[in-house]
Formats: sequence, structure tokens, C-alpha cells
Amino acid sequence: MSTSRDRELTFAGVMLLANRMQSTYDAALGEVTLKQWLALAVIARMPQPVPSTSVVAGALGTTHQNVRKLLGALADKGLLTLAPSPDDARARAISLTPAALAYFEENEHTGAQLLDTLFDGVPTDDIATCLRVLNAMSINLTGAALTPSDA
Repeated sequence: MSTSRDRELTFAGVMLLANRMQSTYDAALGEVTLKQWLALAVIARMPQPVPSTSVVAGALGTTHQNVRKLLGALADKGLLTLAPSPDDARARAISLTPAALAYFEENEHTGAQLLDTLFDGVPTDDIATCLRVLNAMSINLTGAALTPSDA
């Protein structure tokens, strides 16, 4: 049974690590921020075009307003297009551009190096345990898992 202090330290540790990851990745990723990269990566794994901002917001577990800002910045950088949805005049269909695909290809090595650094010395079993714990915490908090059921 964990102590209250262990739980508080774990909570603080998750928040501190998230901030450190954001700072490190923002500096390494060049033209996009970590949050923008995550949005691109999520969109890249969805059937194209993605039917609406709401679909992306649901996948990222954030608000429609936050995703609109992220997508607007990415569209301004030429990494995706936002077009009127054929199904809903209020919605925007979202598609990656060839520039986004080139960005992923050009930065694949950087991403792999950052992951290698982040997980250096962490046993595979510990990574699997960490993922299960984070997933359970997400379900406790929001009812939604962090990972797709096939992950």
C-alpha cells in the first residue's frame, strides 16, 4: 500500500517530468513544439482527412479550443490543411501536408535519440509497469485510457 507521501511525490514527479520533457523536446524539435508534434503524430495515425477538430481534441484529451489553436499554428506553418467538412459546415476537415510528412522523416532520428535518452537504463519491465500505472491513473481521472486498446 502506498503512502500519502509516495502518492504526492509521484504526482509531483509526473508534473515535473512533463515540464522537463516539454522544455527539452521544444528545444530539439525545431519548428514545432512538443504539443504541436503530438497533435501531428495523432493526426498522422488517423484516417485522412480527419473529420473535425473535435475528433483530434478527443484523441488528445483536451479542449476543442486548445486544439483549434494548435491546428491553426500548424496550418500557418504549412504542416496541415484545414478545409470545410463535407459533412458539417461548422467543422473543419484536417489533413497532413507533404511538408508534415517530410518533417516526420527529417526528424525521425532526433525523436529516436530523445526517446533513447529518456528511457536509458530503465528496464523494459519497468516501462511496461509505468505504462500500466499511467493508464490506470488516466482511467481513474477521466474514464479514458491513455493508449488505444490495441497498444
